[in-house]
Amino acid sequence: MSDYQAAGGPQVKFYTKAGCHLCEDARDMLDDIAALTPFDLTEIDIRSDLAIFELYRYRIPVIIVDETIVIEGRIEYEDLAKAFHV
Repeated sequence: MSDYQAAGGPQVKFYTKAGCHLCEDARDMLDDIAALTPFDLTEIDIRSDLAIFELYRYRIPVIIVDETIVIEGRIEYEDLAKAFHV
């Protein structure tokens, strides 16, 4: 489920689930960053796969940029922006 399409931009995976207020905050931050720099976003509900759920259930939100976990849990905008070099 890609929301942003940016040819050549970083590949971003966002692990989340409904009802997670930290995830909602992180998604808002991703929206703000998307206005500054292009990237491809894939949003993944951890409840869609048991293995993913077990891996991330206590860590969400988790944001991976180009296969590297850059931030998880309680996220500050400044820290996330650094991962995108903005």
